[in-house]
Amino acid sequence: MSTFALWRLFHRPGTRGSAGHTSVLAVVAFAAAVTIFLTVLGGVHGFVWRASADHTVACLFDGSACAPGADAHAYWRGSGLSASAVDEMAGMAGGYVGLAMFACLLLVVPFVALAGSAARLAASRRDERLAALRLAGATAGQVMRLTALDAAGQALTGAAIGVAGYFALMPAIILLHFQNRRFTFAQLWVGPWALLAVLVCVPLLALVSALLTLRRVAITPLGVTARVAQPLPAKWRAAVFVVVLAAAIIVFKSPGLYRSMGETMGTAVVVGFIVLVFALINLIGTWVITVRAKARSRRPRDAASMIAMRRILDNPKRAWRNVSGIALAVFIAGITSLASYVAAAGGASGVPADEPALVFVRDIGTGGLLTLAFAAVLAAVSSGVMQAGSVYDQAGEYRMLMLEGTDAAVLNRARFVEVFMPLNMVVVVAGGCAMLLMLPLFASSMTDPVTLLSFAGGVALCYALVGVGAFAANRVAAGLDLAGWRADD
Repeated sequence: MSTFALWRLFHRPGTRGSAGHTSVLAVVAFAAAVTIFLTVLGGVHGFVWRASADHTVACLFDGSACAPGADAHAYWRGSGLSASAVDEMAGMAGGYVGLAMFACLLLVVPFVALAGSAARLAASRRDERLAALRLAGATAGQVMRLTALDAAGQALTGAAIGVAGYFALMPAIILLHFQNRRFTFAQLWVGPWALLAVLVCVPLLALVSALLTLRRVAITPLGVTARVAQPLPAKWRAAVFVVVLAAAIIVFKSPGLYRSMGETMGTAVVVGFIVLVFALINLIGTWVITVRAKARSRRPRDAASMIAMRRILDNPKRAWRNVSGIALAVFIAGITSLASYVAAAGGASGVPADEPALVFVRDIGTGGLLTLAFAAVLAAVSSGVMQAGSVYDQAGEYRMLMLEGTDAAVLNRARFVEVFMPLNMVVVVAGGCAMLLMLPLFASSMTDPVTLLSFAGGVALCYALVGVGAFAANRVAAGLDLAGWRADD
């Protein structure tokens, strides 16, 4: 049988299959990730376009690479500014590029987390069906080709929809004012090569993730179908995280350590530590959730809590993925809360509204809120998709619990507890890390009411988004026939 014929058989609708639903969810996740990524990349390109004399990246970093006659002040002279204001705006244009790159770095982790979650979501249901094919006599080569075709097809479809979403979102971004001017299509246009790279790299990411899962399917198909439990996270995760966080705080409390390296290197050290701690939250997340779940499972408050804790301990990685995007958004909320403080302080200074320094401060506030909004959207999609995918993935377990006498209301509450307990833990970890990192750098600014209110608003937004995702997951569960058949029928 050819691979394509096997693929058609693999995707033939069944009365009990949920692979079709999880495939749709994976495509949605890929599409959202690509839309946000291209939009942010377009914003970075727009600031580079304005800062570069001939609107190219090479000219921005190397004056000798600029086109003959290119003038970095020409763009700003057309905005009706005075000669001194033109010089100031042109001089600060590079700072906008740096801040845009920093925002892009903050969003890279949620983007990769969402794209990886999408790939794992599609692979979670694919594993069991591939294992069944292996037990039925399919060769390892057939399974590998089938996986490649399935994973690449889903990711390519999602990436193509994401490109369309980028074009659909561009008119809304054009309405925003930065540097007292709106963006144009030419400034936000990332170019055909960037679109081609996305359409190639996203399927490759999905393909790598899918092929990694084949090690379990090809070697131990019986272990996959039996759903052997995974080992719990080790303590070394916490040790690595604490060491890196302590090192970052020590460096930030001693500005002489990084300022002596020069302005560029000093900034790179600060940004590098922030991004590193940001990325390591993914490393410690599963460990923190496991420790808390173990403690609560010893003395559960009710049946729903007991079910939720046992399910978390059965697969801590799945519990972390349900809220990982939100945890990263909370970290970003802690960082960007300073933008609200800076914007409020600049607005109260009494400086004319078109003063370049005030424009820069106001744009920092706008950029911070925009970064948080993008992170929140990525987190909302990631949380909702993963929670709904978990319902489909565990439909058999829900059916068995209901046949054993568990009330549907108890299962619904268990799903909420399964999501909000990990969320409470990672909000404490992510928010605490953000505040600890920013406190040595900005001191009293972190305790200002504007900063605290902005951070609290970001956290409240994250909780609301998770609540929407949990509610949607319960609606998905309500649409399943949870009592229609037994798992061993």
